[in-house]
Amino acid sequence: MKKAFVIILTIGLLLPLSVQAGTDGSGGQAGNFRELKLGGRASALGGAFTAMAEGGMGFLYNSAGSAQSRKHYASFSYRALKLDRRIGFASFTMPAKEQASLSLFWLHAGTSPLESRDRQGFIIDGEDISYSENMFGINFSKKFANTLLIGAKVFYAQNNIANINAYTAGVDFGALSRIDLRRTFLRPVFPLLRFGATVENLGANYKWTTTKYWNTVGRSQGATFEESFPIKYRLGLALEQPNRYVLAADFEVSSRSIVKTHLGGEYSLNKALALRAGLDDSHPTFGAGLFKLMGDFAMKIDIAYLMDKAGEGDDVLISFDIVF
Repeated sequence: MKKAFVIILTIGLLLPLSVQAGTDGSGGQAGNFRELKLGGRASALGGAFTAMAEGGMGFLYNSAGSAQSRKHYASFSYRALKLDRRIGFASFTMPAKEQASLSLFWLHAGTSPLESRDRQGFIIDGEDISYSENMFGINFSKKFANTLLIGAKVFYAQNNIANINAYTAGVDFGALSRIDLRRTFLRPVFPLLRFGATVENLGANYKWTTTKYWNTVGRSQGATFEESFPIKYRLGLALEQPNRYVLAADFEVSSRSIVKTHLGGEYSLNKALALRAGLDDSHPTFGAGLFKLMGDFAMKIDIAYLMDKAGEGDDVLISFDIVF
């Protein structure tokens, strides 16, 4: 009986990653850990990365993005959030034949274990409760023409809340295109216009069954229900002076009628240092990128400073790309 009371109380508390997304109405949704930004460059640009999607983490924002490069990328990102929450990412991207690219990735979110307590508030020894969510997947993208790239991401996601598990698989699709503006009046300022579009979370839904848990505490009850991931659509554009500066904007809407906007700008001081700023649905973001060439290898470090969202205070994100 002690467990039964604790589990009901704690599951509500163990939606920890929904707090940061909660002010826009997306909190508590299945797959909401995908709302948290990863990748220092994209995050510093306010998430306005659908039309760019460059680097080893670009396919997170648009599945078509990785076909832009013919290099190998080993990419890592990690965030330690308040309330003992964490989210991390690792991926490996490799070029394939016929201007294609393949990426393998792992995304993890979770919390430190929480103490179990009974109705009187006393700790129940050995009954700590935890939350974790993992996503594994493959991303494939290909250039079909000089101005068109198409990609798809297949993922498997697993959620564990207090030893109750749910699983699902889903698909994302993305497309990128660009227009050469060198023959227009915009040439001196913006010779390149990029477009991007994505649809995410197709077919993904968690099926929860609590009967097994209740059986472990001697109760013959429980339920089975499904929790669908919201389908998300994104459109993005970016005006670019290559190797100098970029202005980018994204418009996002979900099947739950949640609308977001993302704006960002980047200025490269030289080949080694770039400065960035943005608005992530009205929340300011700032950052910088460092690039170091070391023979046949290169190291990219991207830092993003994300200002207060959902009353949780400011946050700093760092990501790394090893390019070879």
